[in-house]
Amino acid sequence: MPPGAQPFLVALILTLVLAACGIAPPPVPQTAGPDTARTPAPSVELEAIQPDAIVVHLAALADIAEANGGVRTTGTPGYDASVDYVAAQLRELGYEVQRPEFQMPGFRELPGATISIEDGPTFRAPGDFHAMIFSAGGRVRAAIATVGFPDSPRGEGGRGCRPDDWEEFPGGAIALAAPGPCLARTRAELAQEAGAVAIVTANPSWLRGEARRPTLLRPDGIQIPVIAAIGAVGEALREAAEEGAEAEVSVRTEIETITVRNVIAQLGDPDGGRVAMLGAHLDSVHDGPGLNDNGSGVAALLEIARVAAEARSAAGAGTLRFGFWAGEEFGLYGSRAYVESLSDDERAEIAAYLNLDMLGSVNGVPYVYADRFAPAGSAEISDFLVDWLETHDDGAVPQDLGGASDHAPFADAGIPTGGIFSGATEHKTEEQANQFGGAADEPEDPCYHLACDTPANVDAERVAAYANAAAAVAFAIARGELLRDG
Repeated sequence: MPPGAQPFLVALILTLVLAACGIAPPPVPQTAGPDTARTPAPSVELEAIQPDAIVVHLAALADIAEANGGVRTTGTPGYDASVDYVAAQLRELGYEVQRPEFQMPGFRELPGATISIEDGPTFRAPGDFHAMIFSAGGRVRAAIATVGFPDSPRGEGGRGCRPDDWEEFPGGAIALAAPGPCLARTRAELAQEAGAVAIVTANPSWLRGEARRPTLLRPDGIQIPVIAAIGAVGEALREAAEEGAEAEVSVRTEIETITVRNVIAQLGDPDGGRVAMLGAHLDSVHDGPGLNDNGSGVAALLEIARVAAEARSAAGAGTLRFGFWAGEEFGLYGSRAYVESLSDDERAEIAAYLNLDMLGSVNGVPYVYADRFAPAGSAEISDFLVDWLETHDDGAVPQDLGGASDHAPFADAGIPTGGIFSGATEHKTEEQANQFGGAADEPEDPCYHLACDTPANVDAERVAAYANAAAAVAFAIARGELLRDG
């Protein structure tokens, strides 16, 4: 899941992808509970997906990452190998598989980036900070001015997220910002307009080696270095600002157009315009193998595809389509390219889209998508999933993700959407720990967007449980038992 792509993830990471920071705030459940009286059970008896099968796919993706520099990032050989693995698995199951190409901006932060403080320490990437995705490069030396801290000019204000937070910012300075509830791109644009020559957003909870890499969503308009840093960098820069010392920021980045592939697979022919589509992003972040984010969703999707192939041949299950997306961590590029490639008639065939992103958080909570402004029919999907999880597992928490993952382009096209998510850097509450187990006041995924997001960071039993719930709702949609008027 892209850093900062979730408005509800805003309280803990750096603001940024459809969202705020690179880390997330506590989730805000829907006030209304599910209408379980309307929720049907699918008529097809499905084989239960097992954790051991999930582990096999996670191990394969981990091997791919290990053989390709530790990552499966869009635009790298690790991503291409992930595409090959998924396509081969699906073809073996008898699916018609396509790998449509599209173009998107690629990004690289080149080695050697530093932040040096006059008469003070020098910090180095990647241990201490990262250039955000689509940051400009540059080498600048200037005074430091704080924005969005309680003792900054105009007080805490909008945490650097509002124009009036920048009214007293001295042009030509390096901006040091506190994390806040807005897109990282929003803060970067405000910094540029105020005359900042660079902006550093430092998260006080990040230790050395824990700097995430939020995305600015697209490269156009970003003309200054935009940095996400650990707490120690922020502390040193604040002290330098108080003493009137200068700092030098030196970053080199590369942005170029790349050609990448999604993977699309379908079983069955469209019948009366009813296609149930499921999807998961296939790419990892730049800084780790991405086994929970989002190898867990990929593994779940492959196992649902296997169960679907077997169930359809035995009992008939309607038309199911699967999408494995590139470029989610950059800003939902793959899913958006796919939806934009469809004709009006092709979009109308899709009765609903179900998204699986981060299903195996080791301290997770079963969040069911319940976006406030989702298209008509989406609430029925949420109701079904909540009812299924309450019946078969420990329950669920409806959650407004605000378009934080690959369901957003489908929702924008008017297609009903739903999904399951088990949490990122938000901390589990005491109430959630009592209901779902795990540790209160600890991150739901402690390795979110880090190199430690390995198979050991994935709860395979949780992934299997949520995959079974997703399979049930997909079959119900494909067979016309849910969203009957879709």
